[in-house]
Amino acid sequence: MKKIIPFGSRLLVKRQKIGNKLGTGLIIASDETAERPTDLATVVHTPDRSFADLALIQEAEAIITALTNHAKGGDSMALEALIKFNDFLKAKSIKVGDTVMISKYIGTDFHDNVNPGESLTLVLEQDIIGLVITQKETACQTTEK
Repeated sequence: MKKIIPFGSRLLVKRQKIGNKLGTGLIIASDETAERPTDLATVVHTPDRSFADLALIQEAEAIITALTNHAKGGDSMALEALIKFNDFLKAKSIKVGDTVMISKYIGTDFHDNVNPGESLTLVLEQDIIGLVITQKETACQTTEK
């Protein structure tokens, strides 16, 4: 059996179909469009974190504090590094099973021979538009409605 392990900053995702359930809601579609892929995908595999990734994540607070202090002093390179580090931390927080939003026209699509009829997509971390999070309503939110 063969499997694909994404390298670098790539993720392996499975695009969801229009008729698939998302959280507690259901996306309703006609029979003609029910099998079309959407902009939503389930993360199937993420690359292992390297030693450097783990060190950066463990020292994130100190790195952010130092870069923020330099940026406050007018260092534009520190501000740019802080923005890139923030993007790095967001990308490294994505895990298998998460639902993400991706563009329809990005990534490399291929068919899975193990599960006929299924297709997977290899995408770059920066191609992830957003993370889909299901929020539970709190008592305050329901009373305000």
